[in-house]
Amino acid sequence: MKREFIFFVIFIGLIFLPSFVLAHVSGLCSNCHTMHASQTPWPDEWSSGVEGNPQPYLLATKGSSPCVGCHSSSTSSTYYERGGCKVPVVLYTGDSEPTSYLAGGNFYWVKEGLGNDDTKGHNVFYNEGDDYLSAAPGDMGFASCVSNCCHANLHLPYEGTVMGPGNIPLPKGLYGCQGCHLNVKHHAKDHPNGESGYVNSAEQGWYRFLAGHMSGAVHGVEGYEHGLWEAGLHDGGNHQGATDHNEYLGVQKTGGYGFGGLGHTTTAFCTGCHGVFHDYQYDNGWIRHPSDAVIPNEREYQYVGGDSHLYDPLSPVAKPTVDTTPDTTVNPGTDMVMCLSCHRPHGSPYPDLLRWDYTEQIAGGGGDDKGCFYCHTQKND
Repeated sequence: MKREFIFFVIFIGLIFLPSFVLAHVSGLCSNCHTMHASQTPWPDEWSSGVEGNPQPYLLATKGSSPCVGCHSSSTSSTYYERGGCKVPVVLYTGDSEPTSYLAGGNFYWVKEGLGNDDTKGHNVFYNEGDDYLSAAPGDMGFASCVSNCCHANLHLPYEGTVMGPGNIPLPKGLYGCQGCHLNVKHHAKDHPNGESGYVNSAEQGWYRFLAGHMSGAVHGVEGYEHGLWEAGLHDGGNHQGATDHNEYLGVQKTGGYGFGGLGHTTTAFCTGCHGVFHDYQYDNGWIRHPSDAVIPNEREYQYVGGDSHLYDPLSPVAKPTVDTTPDTTVNPGTDMVMCLSCHRPHGSPYPDLLRWDYTEQIAGGGGDDKGCFYCHTQKND
């Protein structure tokens, strides 16, 4: 009898564990998982995934990409709440293009039947190939590592064996979002869902679950994660969020690629597919726009962010060190321009996944000091 009572007390305690001990996803297991593919009734907005097949990890999902199945919405373009858990939206399926979106952008503009423009996003949707590209721009020869390699495309399941984080083979046939988010740990013990925190280890899943494989299998991106993915910082043209934003790590180097060459940085991760843009950026003068290069504390660059050097999430920079508090200013002489200073990784309203309309950046035209003119401060006078 005593044993049953102890078990009952433990069971009740587990049910009512305070939410702060739960990291990332919390709430009902059935919000995300089903025990049998034949389980009925399904929640109205879910279906059984790719071509009606059951999904790995007992996921109950919808649509042609398992991850997008959960991270999509027809009513919200930023995030929604399901069972007490905040879920970021990366695909808005409403009647018109989103006017607000998260730090990574939105796949709306690249999705067939919605934006329909392959120049404006990474195409992660099953069998929706790119109309213009056969491999990632700037590929350093990795596009043929296996058949349907993620370095060549993200819309088809790859064939072959790929080593993932911890030198453990990845599941067969991954594609789409899982071509980049290799170390997905929704239950990692880092920071509570909806709250900000610093992530810098494989046990936490690395920053936004961005990890390496093959030669970089034990490495990943580290950084400070904004708890609501910068929701609200880009609405209605208001980009100010100097005290409340993601923070990215940078390492000053003009050549090299990958985690081995650039450390646990976002740029290192991007070079896995786009390595040429960084490895050969400096060759007898700048022939490509610098990434992870220090913003000079001289000439026009000393005025980046204006007189107060206010940090603007529309034009983020990389920091030589990242900790548990985001920096409110940009520091010329130490902070760096990086890939995400100009691009959104999911998609944007502008070609090349840019954060602003490049065709409206007019030197000497006055007007908005955003985009190129955030760093090139004197070119807009």
